[in-house]
Parts: sequence; structure tokens; C-alpha cells
Amino acid sequence: MRLTSGQRLLELYRYRELVRNLTVRDLKLKYKRSVLGIAWSFLNPLLMMAVYTAVFSVLLRAVSLPHYWAFILTGVLAWTFFANSLNAAVLAFTRNPSLITKIYFPIEALPIGTVLANFVNFLVMLAILLVILVGAGLHLGLSLVLLPVVVIAQLGLAIGLGLLLATWNVHLRDIEHFVTIGLTAWFYLTPILYPLDAKALPAGAAKYIPLLQLNPLGWYMQSFQAILYYGTWPSAAILTLMLAFTLLILVVGYTIFAGQRARLPEAI
Repeated sequence: MRLTSGQRLLELYRYRELVRNLTVRDLKLKYKRSVLGIAWSFLNPLLMMAVYTAVFSVLLRAVSLPHYWAFILTGVLAWTFFANSLNAAVLAFTRNPSLITKIYFPIEALPIGTVLANFVNFLVMLAILLVILVGAGLHLGLSLVLLPVVVIAQLGLAIGLGLLLATWNVHLRDIEHFVTIGLTAWFYLTPILYPLDAKALPAGAAKYIPLLQLNPLGWYMQSFQAILYYGTWPSAAILTLMLAFTLLILVVGYTIFAGQRARLPEAI
């Protein structure tokens, strides 16, 4: 019997314990036999921050910002969660063919579980970042109350895109390679290493700011940076666009998955 999207969501809720178990499984597999464990999740962004700070601020002098390292670390942590989630979610169906073909369960739990495992890592890293920022003397204002909104919005974006890409990857295995390449390009087109502020950029780069503002992922990064780096309230327009885009991707991603659900076991 073909279920409606609403019935599928209710079924997923009934299987919420399975989602939790899949999330825990992914976390255990990631850090199995690792001495440092979850510390690796912060060491990689920390190394990226050190390299990018040295290159863009010291060597090239391309960006002029106080505490530039904090600006980079804020964006890199948010980006790491997003990129790791998509890289794992796109493979969620193709790497579990025996589960999908032999056992009945809401298979959307597979990509959702991988995203949630990365989300747990992100929350830990975010807590460490807050301690570092406070210790470094950066001003964190009342806008912190909006941090959960931005975090949940990015979680929704990762789940929606994860479902979409995992579904497409069953029919076209090249998708997983496109994701790797696309994320590399998307990283540099997103204001993670540079602010969308003409005063902080070289004169020749300012003309590209209006174009870069069209990047949807930039709305999430700018919101994180406003709250955690500048200590200000994110733009109401950017928050509205961010939330609307999250809802759109969730609806589109789940709708496309639901439309292909019956064909996926045969296509894997």
C-alpha cells in the first residue's frame, strides 16, 4: 500500500527509536578504536582555521578583521557539519542495500540518522567554540537567543538535501562524486573565509558582494557570524530567507523521496 507523505511522517515518528539507534551507531563507527574520539571533530576545523588565518590575513592580507581567527572558526564549524552531513547522507541508501531490501522500515531514517550523528558532533563543537570565544573576550550579546533557531534551520537544510541526494544517488551513482566536487566550490563561494563587507575586503572584491549574497548557504553563515562573531542580531531579511529556504528544501527533499520510495529497493 502506498503511503501518503503525512502517513510516512507518522510512521517515521513511530520508528523514532530506530532513528536514535542509527544515530548512535554512526557515532560509534566514526570513533571506533580512536584514542582522541570526538576531539577529532574539533581538531580538523582548528587546523583549517590556523591555515586560512595565516594565508588570508598574514600572507595575502586579503581580509582585514579583528580576531579574524574567530570569524573563520565560526564559519568553518558550521560548514563542517553541513559538508560532513551531505557526504554521509548521499551514501545512506547505496551503502545499506541488504537492510533496505530485506527488512521493512522507514528507510528515510538512514540519511536522517547520519545527519543527526553529525549534528551531535556539531553541538559539542559549538559548545567548545562558545567557551573559546568568551575566553578570548569576544562580545556575545542577547542575540545568542537566536542561535538555536539558526542551528535548527541548518539541521533542516541538511536533512532535506540529504534525503534528496540520497534518493538521486540510487538512480545515478555519479551524484556522490558531484557532491564532493560541488561542496568544494560551494565552500569558496560562501562567506566563510571573508565577510560580505566592502570595508574588510580589497577594493576590487567589493563589486562581487551583491552576487555572493544570492548564495543561500551564505544566509546561514552570516547568521552564525552575526551572533557568534559580531555579537549582533542577524538581519531580519536574511533570517526570513534562511527559514523559508529551509522549509522549501525540506518539502522538496521529502516529496521527491516519497515519490521514489517504492522504486528504491529495486534500483539499489
